Amino acid sequence: MPKLLGIIGLLVICAGIDLLWQSRHEIKFWMVAYLAFFRALLHNRDTAPPVFPSKEAAQKRQGAVRFLLGVSFVFLLGPLLIAIGITLIFFPHL
Repeated sequence: MPKLLGIIGLLVICAGIDLLWQSRHEIKFWMVAYLAFFRALLHNRDTAPPVFPSKEAAQKRQGAVRFLLGVSFVFLLGPLLIAIGITLIFFPHL
């Protein structure tokens, strides 16, 4: 059972990496948008900063759920399953 949890944890991490790889274009788009926003904010302190990309451009980018699911698989659920498996290996009589 503990080894199975570790293998499932590795598979969950791989699934999360795949989800993050699928959403790499959305990540790049929003990183560029935020950097442009903060760059304009720093250069023009007296005027209002420009608005984020238009609603049409934002509607084409619907990868937020995929990104959040990938991050939670890679950094939360997968390592948690591996840690539980390792703990059960060292404490088999619980």
